[in-house]
Amino acid sequence: MNKSDFTKAIQQVCSPLPGSTPKAVVYKLTVKKRFEGLSIIDFFNQAVPRSTKELWITKVESENLTVNGNSVTINYKVKAGDLTQHSSAPKTEPDINTNIQLISEDDSIMVINKPSPLPMHASGRYARNTLLNILTLAFPKKDLKLLHRIDANTTGLVVLAKGKEVANNVRIQFEEKTIQKEYLALVEGIVMDDELNSDFAIGTEVLVGGARKVDDSGKNAKTNITVLERRTTKNQTLLSVIPLTGRTNQIRLHLTELGYPIVGDEGHKNPDYFKNNPFTYPTDSLFLHAHKLTFKHPKSGKEISFEAPIPSKFFPDEA
Repeated sequence: MNKSDFTKAIQQVCSPLPGSTPKAVVYKLTVKKRFEGLSIIDFFNQAVPRSTKELWITKVESENLTVNGNSVTINYKVKAGDLTQHSSAPKTEPDINTNIQLISEDDSIMVINKPSPLPMHASGRYARNTLLNILTLAFPKKDLKLLHRIDANTTGLVVLAKGKEVANNVRIQFEEKTIQKEYLALVEGIVMDDELNSDFAIGTEVLVGGARKVDDSGKNAKTNITVLERRTTKNQTLLSVIPLTGRTNQIRLHLTELGYPIVGDEGHKNPDYFKNNPFTYPTDSLFLHAHKLTFKHPKSGKEISFEAPIPSKFFPDEA
């Protein structure tokens, strides 16, 4: 498929946006071990930040909240592995950026340049306005599978596999950390050292708004950082960032912890931001770009590399 046909197919399914018409969203949530023994009401009150007990009581009593497909009472004690399900009132979804660009495609993989804001898959306020849903609608005959994730507000390279066999091959490369990734980040402050390393562990607990936090008891995370350009008049530094592990929000957390938050990343700069705002920013405000990706082709075994054009917002003086 050429890039023009790709763009036309995307535009056809995004005019109007898939999530522009009201529709109920079905939410499924599996109970983790740490919640075992809580009442169904207390479980949801803890597992879904910014919710209220009254909301969950109403859902249980109206049988709009089930456990393993069965109705329960408000006194039901959850068990690890329980599958809960409930639905929202019909609603529209927030607008997204649909300027999805095709970088490369063959019989095995599709590589695209993801814009911002655009969530990768269904989560939170988004069920239909997502990259995977849009691609599925635009190319229903392609068995596309996400292999990795970048944040809704991060731009840049995303690789999708065609079929399970290809997906398993590339996922193993991600898991074994043999895939080379490079991001560009514009941060606040002047980074004086030419090179920096960060190994702050990152917690697995999902916080209010969907964020994570640096936590000594969390999973190990390593990031290498190189200064590309110091913009002293704006008190900003352009960085090349190579994550050696793939933890959720790793780059954003590590740079903030080092004292250099990414420009536009208000939620990590201000600890109270996510208490009153969702994790996905409504505009293309985050200066983090998945720039380069190198891995072995799942069929030929040859090393292949891809590069996503740097967004013009990174160089406003040249626009």
